[in-house]
Amino acid sequence: MPTHNKSGYEIRLELLQMAMSLVNDRYHTSLDTQRVYAEKTGNTVFEMPSDDRVANAITIAAELYDFVGTK
Repeated sequence: MPTHNKSGYEIRLELLQMAMSLVNDRYHTSLDTQRVYAEKTGNTVFEMPSDDRVANAITIAAELYDFVGTK
Protein backbone atom coordinates (compact mmCIF):
# COMPACT_ATOMS: atom_id res chain seq x y z
CA MET A 1 0.00 0.00 0.00
CA PRO A 2 1.61 3.28 -1.07
CA THR A 3 1.97 6.01 1.51
CA HIS A 4 1.16 9.60 0.76
CA ASN A 5 3.06 12.29 2.57
CA LYS A 6 0.79 15.27 2.93
CA SER A 7 2.04 18.66 1.88
CA GLY A 8 2.07 21.58 4.27
CA TYR A 9 -0.96 22.98 2.47
CA GLU A 10 -2.91 19.76 2.96
CA ILE A 11 -2.03 19.64 6.64
CA ARG A 12 -3.03 23.26 7.20
CA LEU A 13 -6.27 22.74 5.27
CA GLU A 14 -7.18 19.73 7.42
CA LEU A 15 -6.37 21.66 10.60
CA LEU A 16 -8.51 24.58 9.45
CA GLN A 17 -11.37 22.21 8.61
CA MET A 18 -11.09 20.61 12.06
CA ALA A 19 -11.04 24.02 13.73
CA MET A 20 -14.03 25.27 11.71
CA SER A 21 -15.99 22.15 12.63
CA LEU A 22 -15.18 22.66 16.31
CA VAL A 23 -16.14 26.34 16.21
CA ASN A 24 -19.40 25.60 14.36
CA ASP A 25 -20.29 22.94 16.93
CA ARG A 26 -19.64 25.39 19.77
CA TYR A 27 -21.71 28.11 18.08
CA HIS A 28 -24.68 25.84 17.44
CA THR A 29 -24.53 24.45 20.98
CA SER A 30 -24.64 27.99 22.34
CA LEU A 31 -27.50 28.87 20.00
CA ASP A 32 -29.47 25.79 21.05
CA THR A 33 -28.85 26.58 24.72
CA GLN A 34 -30.20 30.11 24.26
CA ARG A 35 -33.24 28.81 22.37
CA VAL A 36 -34.07 26.14 24.95
CA TYR A 37 -33.66 28.61 27.81
CA ALA A 38 -35.99 31.06 26.05
CA GLU A 39 -38.60 28.35 25.55
CA LYS A 40 -38.41 27.26 29.20
CA THR A 41 -38.80 30.81 30.46
CA GLY A 42 -41.66 31.59 28.09
CA ASN A 43 -39.74 34.11 26.00
CA THR A 44 -40.29 34.31 22.27
CA VAL A 45 -37.09 36.28 21.72
CA PHE A 46 -33.59 35.25 22.66
CA GLU A 47 -30.14 36.72 22.22
CA MET A 48 -28.07 35.29 19.41
CA PRO A 49 -24.53 34.32 20.37
CA SER A 50 -21.76 36.43 18.88
CA ASP A 51 -20.72 35.12 15.48
CA ASP A 52 -16.96 35.39 15.30
CA ARG A 53 -16.52 31.83 14.08
CA VAL A 54 -14.02 32.58 11.33
CA ALA A 55 -11.63 34.45 13.61
CA ASN A 56 -11.98 31.75 16.27
CA ALA A 57 -11.36 29.00 13.71
CA ILE A 58 -8.18 30.68 12.50
CA THR A 59 -6.94 31.05 16.08
CA ILE A 60 -7.68 27.41 16.90
CA ALA A 61 -6.12 26.20 13.64
CA ALA A 62 -2.95 28.14 14.45
CA GLU A 63 -2.84 26.54 17.91
CA LEU A 64 -3.30 23.09 16.39
CA TYR A 65 -0.60 23.78 13.82
CA ASP A 66 1.80 24.89 16.55
CA PHE A 67 1.01 21.73 18.50
CA VAL A 68 1.57 19.49 15.47
CA GLY A 69 4.81 21.28 14.64
CA THR A 70 6.23 20.82 18.14
CA LYS A 71 8.71 17.97 18.55
